[in-house]
Amino acid sequence: MRANFVDTLMARLDGEVATIWATVLLRLDERPDASHLRRGLRALVRENPRLNVGWNDALCEWLPVPRTDAEADAALLEGTVPLDEHEAVSQVINARMDLSRELPLRLHLLPMEDSAQGPWMLAIQLHHAIGDAKALGHLLERLWALCSGRAAEGPPLAASTLTDGKVLQAALRRPGQSLGVASPRRRLLALRGLGLRRSGDVVGRSIMATARFRLPPERPELSASDVFFASLLASAALREPPRDGVIRLRMPVDLRRELGLGRTLGNGCSAVPIELPFQEVHARLEDPPRLVELVRSEIQRVLETGVHWATALECMAVARVAPRRVLRQNARPGLIAEPRTNTLVTTYMGRLDRHFAGAPLRIRSVRSHTPTWGATGFTFQETLCINPATFEGLWSPSELREFTQRLADWVSSSFDLPAEVVGP
Repeated sequence: MRANFVDTLMARLDGEVATIWATVLLRLDERPDASHLRRGLRALVRENPRLNVGWNDALCEWLPVPRTDAEADAALLEGTVPLDEHEAVSQVINARMDLSRELPLRLHLLPMEDSAQGPWMLAIQLHHAIGDAKALGHLLERLWALCSGRAAEGPPLAASTLTDGKVLQAALRRPGQSLGVASPRRRLLALRGLGLRRSGDVVGRSIMATARFRLPPERPELSASDVFFASLLASAALREPPRDGVIRLRMPVDLRRELGLGRTLGNGCSAVPIELPFQEVHARLEDPPRLVELVRSEIQRVLETGVHWATALECMAVARVAPRRVLRQNARPGLIAEPRTNTLVTTYMGRLDRHFAGAPLRIRSVRSHTPTWGATGFTFQETLCINPATFEGLWSPSELREFTQRLADWVSSSFDLPAEVVGP
């Protein structure tokens, strides 16, 4: 039951800045059947040992915490008072939990103010110490099958098989790549990134906004991931004065295929720093294809260099060696350091359609959130969704709105894509 280094790091840091939820927020045309949702939750908890554990910080490992059907039922929180979207999102993404005893999976079903008949918001949250965004996608597929009574359609999600030993062996088979940990440029915790201007030093409640873009089918050369990364860089550069230094993105890299992991409920990613000269980003703002090429080529270079094995070793050492006191005391200062370890945490999740193919829901729109200063992004149907996030006190809600609007305006003018901005 000893946790791998990703789980350990997430569990030991949880709650210092915010509960580390991976969240998807669905706007629905009508209220789903709550009894079906509870049926799915009960079955999911019964069949998955990963959801029947609690974190013991003193032992630095998971301990068995068997869940009853009543506890599974309690993981669905039903609201009764209609909320506007901002209130609903804020309530969900700032939900607290005790990882030692509470189910690390939560659903929120909230009525919205738009009309007497709906719409509704259904939010699904998985604690990041239990699984990452990819794992949440697999969990959703299984949840919909169980909600609809189709348990026999596919196998249950396997428990996580990722171990420190498996990652260490993979890294040691690539000594040239793993030795990159000696270079500050390739370390996640190296203080090298230019910090974005902020309105204060207080790390308060999580806040998020969303920019949506309709992707035309006749432009297959326009990669959604290219637009995601380039637009974040452009919005940061348009907000900040040109100056020497690098803007540093922190990007997860999925290791499941290389480590032979299947559809498991667990963390399977390492992360890498992507460094881009800020002056060069500024110089390419008026030439979007060149900005796209800059970030695309740098991401490709980092992946080919195998930096994710070096950063995996770095995170393993931090998770296992650094005292809990040191981890937690540096979580908040790390967000306001100058220079910073990472300017923006960026997670592009790809196409999400298959994760909702069996959902017994009429989904109007999807948003996503992780508690960080950065953004998540994905495509759903023909829509690219970019979700910038930060914390009150670093930016005000109006500053986050301006950042997101600037991002949307740059994409619209650069690629001729209609845009919609929501929140915070």
